[in-house]
Amino acid sequence: MFNKSTSFAALLFALTTAVLAVPATASGHPEVIPGPGMPTLASLGLTSADLHAMGPPPSLTERTAGAELDPELKKRYNNACQTYSTGGVNNVIACFNYLNSIGGNACGVNGYNTVFCKSGDAGVGGSNVSGGSSTSSSCRDVATAVQWVFTNCNVGGSVGGSAAANGNDGLAVNVDNVNWF
Repeated sequence: MFNKSTSFAALLFALTTAVLAVPATASGHPEVIPGPGMPTLASLGLTSADLHAMGPPPSLTERTAGAELDPELKKRYNNACQTYSTGGVNNVIACFNYLNSIGGNACGVNGYNTVFCKSGDAGVGGSNVSGGSSTSSSCRDVATAVQWVFTNCNVGGSVGGSAAANGNDGLAVNVDNVNWF
């Protein structure tokens, strides 16, 4: 006999299984997965546990001190927070640490969208809003956009939003739930 209790139990089992299916490392931290074409963790001499252990960076103000923007630059992208697709702040920070570790190397978007990093329930991607066929910024500048999102769009440990890569309003950096990508 099929009843509501059976349906509820099946749904609860499916949801629990889906949550438990998030890849984790031996340290218990979610795996940090680079996007297509991005450097591997091994090539950077890092592990997922390392990236989670780094924790949050210095404040956004400290990291961007001394940066000057061209006064002729016209702002094309307005940073925004959202709550419909979020990831856990610690997973977002692990992706921040990954992108920041890549440093001055390019994080690019050919076409419209790309994925830079996933960790647990969080994903970080980029959208080309430049009007051209591609856009890129240093991965450090992409990380700065991720930091803007987790600093300004953190609601009870859930983070979601988008921000322009530091110094490049043509590259929107999106922080969402991993299922959004």
